[in-house]
Amino acid sequence: MVKDDIASIVKGEIEAFGHSMGEDFFIQELEIDPFSEFIVLEIDGKIGGYFGLLIHDTIEIMNLYVKKEYQGLGFGNIMMDFIINLCIDAKAPALSLEVRESNNRAINLYKKFDLKDVARRKQYYDDGEDAILMVREFEVK
Repeated sequence: MVKDDIASIVKGEIEAFGHSMGEDFFIQELEIDPFSEFIVLEIDGKIGGYFGLLIHDTIEIMNLYVKKEYQGLGFGNIMMDFIINLCIDAKAPALSLEVRESNNRAINLYKKFDLKDVARRKQYYDDGEDAILMVREFEVK
């Protein structure tokens, strides 16, 4: 992700989630936080989605989305495959994320990549919905 992508990402987040982390958040993360990485999914020269990672000793998916018109075409699988391979290459002991309990499509995608439901975060989201904490542990050699 570069600064010029931010407006499109914010618009895409609003379409996908009904809200966004906002332009200021992304600018700060890109310029200041050395532990954040954002990768844009580009399809036919347009932003078709993105994912954001927080990389410490483990890796956390902060957000991941594919624009509606590209959903169901395998792009979520491609992004998750990239993330899993990054975890393996970085020798990260675990990958984690929170997902809305009602987001069955995302939960099924994450389960496909062997993330397990390990906890529930009560009223995690602004609207009071619970989040499911999902984790995949890796054997670090």
